[in-house]
Amino acid sequence: MPSGQRGDDATVEFTRVLQQLKRRGCNLLLVGSVPDSVLSCACRKFFGDPHERRFRVVVLTGTSRTTVDERIPMYGTHEERTAVITHLTELSDCGVPPVRVDSGVSELSDAVSAAITSFETGDGLQSGQLRLGLDSLESLFERYDPEVVRQFLSIVTGQVRGANGMGHFIFPRDYDHELVTELAPLFDGIIEYRVDGEGQERWHFPTRDLQSPWLSV
Repeated sequence: MPSGQRGDDATVEFTRVLQQLKRRGCNLLLVGSVPDSVLSCACRKFFGDPHERRFRVVVLTGTSRTTVDERIPMYGTHEERTAVITHLTELSDCGVPPVRVDSGVSELSDAVSAAITSFETGDGLQSGQLRLGLDSLESLFERYDPEVVRQFLSIVTGQVRGANGMGHFIFPRDYDHELVTELAPLFDGIIEYRVDGEGQERWHFPTRDLQSPWLSV
């Protein structure tokens, strides 16, 4: 909670910030070394209710253990509203033909842009209709110079904001890791995950000096 702010006031402020993010779109950095099951639960939440009209862009960057099934339940009923992009990732049949990008991050950002553009109509997308998830930044930092990855993130997060969408980017590092601190300005919030009997999350909004208590995922 913010220093010098009462608990109930901080709760009101936290709720207000979440409503703002949902209304105008946002990009969130998901951090923490936790089991796949916790991250899959988080991703399903951010990709949204499968029964609601969403346009989903799934970006898999070297995480072969990840399957679309784990991240987006019932995606197969709306294949025309789901785009899967793989970057040097082996992916078994997921029901949605993936776009394979085997070159650099510039081509990867072009593929993301094309996927977002393909969902846009003359009236544009409604706030929160576009949902993008990337798993994971760890693979990108292992392959490319950190500045190249930051430039890629600056482009992609800008595309998500331009569509009033919601993007979540998985980075399995501790919240106080140096790279997390460096990436923080690119994101509207950071969500820290841990396992304490069950999966838990804590939201951080550094620019607002605001953080939530630990909550169930």
